[in-house]
Amino acid sequence: MKDNLMDLKVYGDGLSRVGVRQITDKIFWLCHCIGECAADYNGGFAADFARVNPILDPDASDIIYNSFLFLDEKTFLVDTLSPGQHKTMLEALDFILDGRKLDYMWLSHAELPHAGNTAAIRRAYPELQLMTIGDNDHYEVQGLEDAILLDYGDKVELGEHTIEIIKPLFVDHALTQWFYEHKTGFLCPVDWALNVHRADQCFRFMDEMEQVGYSAERFMHEVSTTSRFVFPWLRWADAEQIGAMVDQFFEEYDIRIFAPSHTNVIRTDLPKYMSALSQAMRMAVKSEYEIVF
Repeated sequence: MKDNLMDLKVYGDGLSRVGVRQITDKIFWLCHCIGECAADYNGGFAADFARVNPILDPDASDIIYNSFLFLDEKTFLVDTLSPGQHKTMLEALDFILDGRKLDYMWLSHAELPHAGNTAAIRRAYPELQLMTIGDNDHYEVQGLEDAILLDYGDKVELGEHTIEIIKPLFVDHALTQWFYEHKTGFLCPVDWALNVHRADQCFRFMDEMEQVGYSAERFMHEVSTTSRFVFPWLRWADAEQIGAMVDQFFEEYDIRIFAPSHTNVIRTDLPKYMSALSQAMRMAVKSEYEIVF
């Protein structure tokens, strides 16, 4: 194992850029964001979010795409990033694995930002076992016909770490799973809790973002706003019922690392941020603004 994995490593730039950060000694964050040219690529959507919620930062124009890699007795990759990160994702994986094979690759759902590099990674690591959600009879169209199909409650033993597939509270696709890792309290809620960031906040953990002006309150307002876009059905929901669901979920799971697919990883001050998240979902239901792009 290389002795310098704690440092940020960045591969490529612009649409291909992938950064690698170490979350724990055996969990790694592979992250795509565009950086300085995000506003040009993303078409100013952050200004639209700020237009409907003036508390938001109109200069925060970048969205993170995340993948995670567990290095245990077995190695386990969570999602693949998108096709624009084809080469850089493989470079990052090769660096972290350092000669080890990739045992498992789990797809939260078959959408390009989450599964777009599946074929490339399978070519690079042909012995891996592909895993994804069950109950879909069209996987042959997506090249996933030989995947191991998992159901809620199924567990994958990696050694020290145990991955459990859990039922999502919020989905933007009918076929989506979340997962929880018991040893570390690592929760991956996939597309829930999307936040945006500025160029000076790229590849930062949430506590590091606070050093450059971020806060749990900002997170609350971003999630309340972006959730109205990602989960448009919230406008017909009951705010207190949604809030109670979130609170009950947080009571059921001991979350110590919060690692969604499109959110800067939260590794400290979890109660503060989970409280903000609970309130954000109530706000998302009650808000009267409409987000139109």
